[in-house]
Amino acid sequence: MTRASYWSLLLLAFASCTATQSAVSSNDDYYSPKEPRYDNHVYVATVHTVQLFKKGFELSPAIMELGSPDPLILRFDDFSADAENLSYTVIHCTADWEASDLAPSQYINGMPTDFIPTPRQSFNTLKPFLEYELEFPNDMMQPTVAGNYLMKVYRGNDQEDLVLTRRFLVFENRIQMDAGIVPTRDIERRDSDQQLDLTLRYPGISVPDPFSDLKVVVLQNNRWDDARTGFKPKFIRGAELIYDQPKEGLFPGGNEWRGVDLKNTRYSTLRVARFFTSPEGLDEAILLPDEKREYKVYLDLPDINGKYLVRNDLVQGDPLSADYIYVDFELPRTHEQLHGDVYVYGAVSDFQCKKEFRCTWDAEKKAYTLRVLVKQGYFDYAYAFLPSASTIPDLTLFEGSHYQTENDYVVLVYIRDYQLRCDRLLGLKFLNSKG
Repeated sequence: MTRASYWSLLLLAFASCTATQSAVSSNDDYYSPKEPRYDNHVYVATVHTVQLFKKGFELSPAIMELGSPDPLILRFDDFSADAENLSYTVIHCTADWEASDLAPSQYINGMPTDFIPTPRQSFNTLKPFLEYELEFPNDMMQPTVAGNYLMKVYRGNDQEDLVLTRRFLVFENRIQMDAGIVPTRDIERRDSDQQLDLTLRYPGISVPDPFSDLKVVVLQNNRWDDARTGFKPKFIRGAELIYDQPKEGLFPGGNEWRGVDLKNTRYSTLRVARFFTSPEGLDEAILLPDEKREYKVYLDLPDINGKYLVRNDLVQGDPLSADYIYVDFELPRTHEQLHGDVYVYGAVSDFQCKKEFRCTWDAEKKAYTLRVLVKQGYFDYAYAFLPSASTIPDLTLFEGSHYQTENDYVVLVYIRDYQLRCDRLLGLKFLNSKG
């Protein structure tokens, strides 16, 4: 091909892309380009339902104690017809989720990279898929330093050909914490918000400057998109730090999550109006229209705080037999919400505002609607509003906010280790707003 022909073809391709830009799938923006992100992210469109949890407890967060015999399980599905040779590695990160200065040999015992086991084929499902599963730590690789970690899965030996990245935490229990959720002193927010109160003690640990060498991070319901940082103690007594209701620890209480049960498609279950066969040949679930809750009084309903349990009731304990189902959501509204987008949000969407979970406004129905493919099981969800100029979704606009709401919290305490030149996670505490 001549140079002139090459540039002619390139210009034609550019013109074609420009003319059809509005018709390009929204997923293209998500999956390309493959710039590495220190976050939970999927880089390949055929990969679905990525989960990282403590072995034996699928609803647990991706947190492990250093030296614990209880490993984490990474599990994900691939709609590709052929199995691939996938590898993985782990990267030690700072408290701010950037790569630390440590070399792999300083935080890994064993091999710096390893292969992911051969996948298994789905069994008796309408949507065929390959399921990959990895147990970590394992005989080939064990972390030796506490802190934030990013697991990278990639093709072959090319670490730039990313498949997915996933965050997990390795902690040491060396910091003493007195923490709890208490009524806020802010009278205007007392009916809607929940306040964290916190006192730390670090006997035997060198912290030259508690204001810069110690960092506190607090998560509500394992949401990294709304992680609270910037905590500064109000009082210091030796090796004791008293935070005394810090403003950074004031969270909207939100509402109890909505739930949907898709573990059995033979009969209509919780929140399901009916099942039928979709045009694609898969099962499809039409959910009952969701009620408006922003102005309703608080109602104590059981939930799993946004989590996602993959399950097929007809084949207990085998995710290979959990099928993929189209689910139709509908949220009636009097008008369209301007200056932002509405999403179905929860662990089913990786606690992110993913484009495939973005709702569309139906002017005829006067409702937000969504049709999305999810794996069979039980999951909680909420309707999140993402303002155009923000990266943090608002879960209170459509759901309301109440101080009585049951929420899970985790307090993370990082200490700067000047000898290793890294942030070590030396304190971790789980809390619940109801004690």
